[in-house]
Amino acid sequence: MALIGQIRKHSGLLIVIIGIALAAFVLGDFLKPSNKYRINYIGEIAGEEIPIQDFNQKVEEQVQIRKEQQQSDAKLTAQDIYNIKQGVWNQAVQEIVLGKEYDELGLTVTSDELSDQILSENPHRFVQQSFKDPNTGTFDPEMVKTFLQNLDNQSADMKRRYLNLEKMIKDDRLNTKYKNLLIKGYHVPEAFARFDYNNKNSKVTFRYVAPKFSTVADSLVDVTDEDLRSYYDEFKYNYQQDRNASVDYVIFEIKASDDDRKALAQEINRLYNEFKTTEDVATFVNSVSDDRYDSSYKKETDLSARIAREMMESPIGTLVGPYIENEIYHIARLMDRQPRPDSIKMSQILISYSTAPSGMNISERTLEDAESLADSLLTVLKRNPSKYEDLAVAFSDYPTAAEDKGDMSWITDGDPGYATFYTEALKVKKGGIEKMESPLGLHIIQVTDETKPIDKVRVAMITRAIEPSNETYQDVYLAASEFSGENRTLVQFDTAVVNQGLNKRVADRLSPMANRIAGVENPRQIIRWAFFENVNESDVSPVFEDGTSFIVAVLKHVSEKGPTPFEQVKEQIRPLVVNRKKGDIIVDRINSLNATDLAAIAAEFGEKVDTAANLSFSARNIPGFGREYEVIGEAFTLEPGQLSKPLKGNNAVFVMILDDMSIPEDKEATTLVNANQLSSAFTSQVNSNSMFKALEKKADITDNRMMFY
Repeated sequence: MALIGQIRKHSGLLIVIIGIALAAFVLGDFLKPSNKYRINYIGEIAGEEIPIQDFNQKVEEQVQIRKEQQQSDAKLTAQDIYNIKQGVWNQAVQEIVLGKEYDELGLTVTSDELSDQILSENPHRFVQQSFKDPNTGTFDPEMVKTFLQNLDNQSADMKRRYLNLEKMIKDDRLNTKYKNLLIKGYHVPEAFARFDYNNKNSKVTFRYVAPKFSTVADSLVDVTDEDLRSYYDEFKYNYQQDRNASVDYVIFEIKASDDDRKALAQEINRLYNEFKTTEDVATFVNSVSDDRYDSSYKKETDLSARIAREMMESPIGTLVGPYIENEIYHIARLMDRQPRPDSIKMSQILISYSTAPSGMNISERTLEDAESLADSLLTVLKRNPSKYEDLAVAFSDYPTAAEDKGDMSWITDGDPGYATFYTEALKVKKGGIEKMESPLGLHIIQVTDETKPIDKVRVAMITRAIEPSNETYQDVYLAASEFSGENRTLVQFDTAVVNQGLNKRVADRLSPMANRIAGVENPRQIIRWAFFENVNESDVSPVFEDGTSFIVAVLKHVSEKGPTPFEQVKEQIRPLVVNRKKGDIIVDRINSLNATDLAAIAAEFGEKVDTAANLSFSARNIPGFGREYEVIGEAFTLEPGQLSKPLKGNNAVFVMILDDMSIPEDKEATTLVNANQLSSAFTSQVNSNSMFKALEKKADITDNRMMFY
């Protein structure tokens, strides 16, 4: 449970509250972005500013859509919200960047075209997905027409959804037109197709000797900083990076102490004694338990293994516990046992009235009229149950009665949405018909089937999580605060970690918009701190509250976009320079032999002569050596029987003799097939939106997201 939740629950952390308030006051300006970041737009894309208010509105819309899709009251997690914000940003970038392209090309979707996409016999796939017959699952064009005819009478939310559907169709049509222009504008000249075909299908077979770099002892190679710097300067383009930060951090976990556990154990024992004698069990459970009283009946397999057998066999009133499962105390009291079917199949005829408790105003009739009609129907059905379906269609106010003829299908024991129906159905014999009430109105119910009854129990359960006390929270916070306050540099941080026996964790190369640090529930607060303008390398952070822990971090370094600094890649480069120098030694040794055949070279190095057969120009690997592009390419420059010069590869020095080279026959048909294959590959790239990455890279984008979340 988070710190603020504990404060609210226990209301005793005055010292901590004051401490946090003072820290917030002192550190307020420290944690605020500098003046140059006090802006009101989250980014600028291709010259178009995105106001933070507009961005937040779109985020909120997506949050609501996600909640509707989940069909659950569960709150979205911090990761869910982060992903939604990222999605809204990515969508904005795509819309603006592609929108500029559409405008330049004059691409539009006319009103007639949009109408055709919605109302034609073969409408857009989004329309087909949105208007399906609930019974058949197939697209129903009449549903579209009916919906549009009544659009003015639809709710604001439904209108919003429809406008969003129109926008999705327009965007998809524009995107399709743009892709088609790219695809149709792509042409593979015959000469290019022939050249590519030859590269793929020309083959070489060569013999070679390849002494590996590992055959040279490391002691024979002397690598200086000048050598490393020279290699770095030559291949600096291989060491480009985006802006990133690296931090070390320490987690101060808030766990229940031994004293906390002892105090809770005493409290649980007291509750056990009261639980054993209390008469109003539901009220007592709701007043002392972490979880509310559950009045549902459960079968043996639904119960914890710790209590299942005892609950199914013991007398009513039996208590089990206290026992601990998953750091939670449990005390169980057996309230009732009875045979009950798992499911009951039933039907209903709803007779609603204007003042029904649900307030849905399904019918305008009065309560008196509803009771009179319900009693009349019940009398008829008692005499002739076979008329049930006909009367359901004729009189039921339930919206689906005309289609389902009152059938409610199977009602499951314990389903909270149908608990009243199940309870009333238990009182009715199979095939029986009775009257009941619900917030919707009066119901004539018929039990048509039920599963075989099995023994079930109602168990009252007290649960209390083993949690840290206010004092423990205070102690852990003070320990983290002291650590942060007394160790203000990287050296002091590392020294204190060792002296206090703490576990230092590492998070390297974090991007400004990253959202993952191992073991951290809310990493954004740490990442944003690391990139604040007034935070410098070796600075130690304030205390971050993170669910059930406090965190203190130290900023090791921030690397700007561009070449990775030499010192950071120096040791990464060293093995490459060592191999390069080993290659030079091997090359000099081969040249000194003045050999005219491979056998002499092989004998000198204790190697054997191998053969690489039928390698194409586009091949990547030489078996046993991995990727060796240059060596394979060099083989295509040799004349048959010619001994090559020593060539340094990635893992060895190669000397080759070309045995055979086959060039494919120049045929118009094969060239055409290859041209079509190249066109298909391009089409696939376009359809995978790879072209957007190029447009995004070209666009001028100012990203201020880190200043807001």
